Amino acid sequence: MTDSITKELTRVVTFANCKGGTGATSTAVNVAGLAAEGGWRTLFIDLDPYGNAGHDLGYYWDGRGDSGKLLRDALMTGSALVPVIPDVRPGLDVISGGEALDDWESMITGPAKRSSPYKSLLAEALEPIAPDYDLIVLDTPSTRPALIQLALYATRWIVVPTRADRASIEGLRVLSRQIETARDVNPDIELLGVVLFDVATSATAVRRNAASDIMSALNGAAPLLKAVIQHSESSAVKARENGVLIHELADQADDAEQFSEEHGPESTSALAEDYLTLSQEVLQRIRDVEQTK
Repeated sequence: MTDSITKELTRVVTFANCKGGTGATSTAVNVAGLAAEGGWRTLFIDLDPYGNAGHDLGYYWDGRGDSGKLLRDALMTGSALVPVIPDVRPGLDVISGGEALDDWESMITGPAKRSSPYKSLLAEALEPIAPDYDLIVLDTPSTRPALIQLALYATRWIVVPTRADRASIEGLRVLSRQIETARDVNPDIELLGVVLFDVATSATAVRRNAASDIMSALNGAAPLLKAVIQHSESSAVKARENGVLIHELADQADDAEQFSEEHGPESTSALAEDYLTLSQEVLQRIRDVEQTK
């Protein structure tokens, strides 16, 4: 018997791909930051034991994260789920991830496995606090099935970032199987779309060559989004090293024209526009579905 997702969780969006290096964290944090800047009260939850989102949002560098301890304890004991870092940006709260999540996963997958179901634990923990937010963004690890399942059982929407190479797209096939498993309990889960990430050549050519592979990997279930996140390694590295998001890095440039010339095709301002387009697509899709109900 299946249950529809509760109304409190209809604005939960998960960024996921079962292949590392495909941009799940980068797209998740930048969309969360832009949504908050646009007036959506947003909660960002990092389900990754590596906790890389802390570098992008800056809280790793100043020690404000808790390495996933609060999230681990909430999943293990049912204790309250509350923001670890309120207002990391105006309107953006964070529940940080990190190595403590390995403890939880070890309990679930190790020899002394938990006897009771665990996959709905995050959904149950989120329900009391979800009404406080307009949007909840979940960042997931690529190679931790138990943590991915937690997200899939709690989410209404999935955004799948991927590189255009075949290895990255193969990660979509693995994710597709996980989504089908999650639908047994969460039939309302829906693929909002696929976003091409780290595109180094003509976006038109890449979209044309990758579209059929993506449709095949996901059984035609998800549209290819208009947003394409271009290759801009120097901008991404600089942003992460400074604990800022891409649009914040672009805003910091004193002379945007000179900055663009120095980076050529890796223009930070152009990359910021890519993330803005992605965030607008995600939020508009949510609005469109809500307005039809």
